Amino acid sequence: MLKSVVQARIIDAGKMAQAYAALTGNPIYFARWFAPDRPEVYSDDPDAVGLVRALGLDPAVILAP
Repeated sequence: MLKSVVQARIIDAGKMAQAYAALTGNPIYFARWFAPDRPEVYSDDPDAVGLVRALGLDPAVILAP
C-alpha cells in the first residue's frame, strides 16, 4: 500500500495531527515512515497496524489495498 494513500485516509479521518505526533515522538517510526526509498507500507506491518489502532482507526480500512 502506498504511504500516500494511507496518509490521505488518515487525513480524511481527521487524525493526521495525532499520527504526526506519534511518528515524531518515535525516531525509529519516523525514519521508517519518511524513508524516501520506501514509498509503501505492508498492511500486516505490526508497527503500522499499531499506529493505526492507537489512532482509534481500523487497520483493515486504513491499510487496505
